[in-house]
Amino acid sequence: MRKIYFRADASATIGYGHFIRTLALADMLKDDFDCTFFTCHPTSYQVEEMEKVCPFIPLQEETHSADFLSYLQGDEIVVLDNYFFTTDYQRAIKQKGCRLVCIDDMHDKHYVADVVINHGITNGNLFSTEPYTQLCLGYAWALLRLPFLQLPQIQRKNRKIEKAIVCFGGSDKNDLTTRFVSFLQKEKTVKQIIAIVGDKYQLDTLHCSSKVSYQHNLSASEMSELFRQSDIAFVPTSTVCLEALSQQLPVVAGYYVDNQKEVYAEYAANNLIYPLGNLLNLDFAEMNYSLIVEKTNSLHTMDFSLVSLRYRRLFQNMFVPIEIKKNGLKFVDYRILDKDKQLLIWQARNEEKVRIQMVHTEPILWESHLKFVDSLSVQYKKIYMAVYREEQLLGSVNIEYSSATHLERGLFILPEFWGNGDAVLIENTLSEFLQEQQVTSVMAKVLRSNSRSLHFHLKLGYRQISNDDEYDYLIKDLNK
Repeated sequence: MRKIYFRADASATIGYGHFIRTLALADMLKDDFDCTFFTCHPTSYQVEEMEKVCPFIPLQEETHSADFLSYLQGDEIVVLDNYFFTTDYQRAIKQKGCRLVCIDDMHDKHYVADVVINHGITNGNLFSTEPYTQLCLGYAWALLRLPFLQLPQIQRKNRKIEKAIVCFGGSDKNDLTTRFVSFLQKEKTVKQIIAIVGDKYQLDTLHCSSKVSYQHNLSASEMSELFRQSDIAFVPTSTVCLEALSQQLPVVAGYYVDNQKEVYAEYAANNLIYPLGNLLNLDFAEMNYSLIVEKTNSLHTMDFSLVSLRYRRLFQNMFVPIEIKKNGLKFVDYRILDKDKQLLIWQARNEEKVRIQMVHTEPILWESHLKFVDSLSVQYKKIYMAVYREEQLLGSVNIEYSSATHLERGLFILPEFWGNGDAVLIENTLSEFLQEQQVTSVMAKVLRSNSRSLHFHLKLGYRQISNDDEYDYLIKDLNK
């Protein structure tokens, strides 16, 4: 099984956000990949949470950088999530031969990673990256634990706002919890206040009343259930804000550290939260609770139900190298081709004998081709590769995963190489590579008018499973 190593830490000082969201990603991927989590000095809470998801390896604070590198063999995908992973450390991982994913908050460094994830913002111009780097930005890539990826089966419209959630992270060194609890206690319409706090939070005895309860070390299921049962949430624009939004809970939010500012601006601009601004400068005496409640009625809601599928496809595609050399052939990802090679691919695709076999039979404009290639760096479904013998372009293949073991394959060969065995060599070489990647079946579709292509596929072990007015649909089992 293909390996993914996750690297993130947590503590009372830095909070648990990095750890929780990275473990959430591991949870999405654990059924399709061999996942291992690496973290420094895990607390009992971290151990309990990791044991629910995947094996883990504890690291020593003093030597964690070198120790983690020593585990890498070069065939893994590495996921990093913390501020202190520098560009040089990224390069050290890449030099091992690994594919690299960085989860970003600050976009304050150059990334040599293959993928950068930031689920809070959508402006790709803020990032310094390599040409091959894929940016996964915005809510579509929300790093949420599985219970938060399921839409709540509740009706919130015209619901009374009586039960409030307050949550400001595991550390909350500014004690925003106490300030918000105190504010809410004065509101007669608020019947119950639940404050979610960390292990080391010092309970203020003034607020230990029948109206206020404190909870800590909650599982994802317990958190999501609390959000579903509640009527309003007061949170920072961190991961917990997304978790509340996922349950379509009205959210009142602000920021108190720099890495929350841009997320805050994005959420406020999209009318996802009632915006409070800088929470450290908040004048609670000036806050109008009735106005807040009124405004939350018009907030937009979100649906994260497809997030897990997006991530599975993204990581499946990452295990396909950008260049494959096998049986005297070279398969090269479109994204790393120079302009001259792009021109040859474009010309080949536009040859009449090739394009009449395609879904889109009209010639493709050069500008449209370049735009399409650019789009491959920001999508997660398909991989396109030019196929060469030495420096001679033979054709092109594309693959699209439907799961870790199943995919659909497309193929075209330049007309001058038809009938001389090159198409068979390309197909068999690709099949060998896919078998090494633990792919068990390959789908293909052929225009019903293209009897030559149908015969080619049947000869190579595909079998027809269905058809419609336009296509024959085929499948080949690779594990036979």
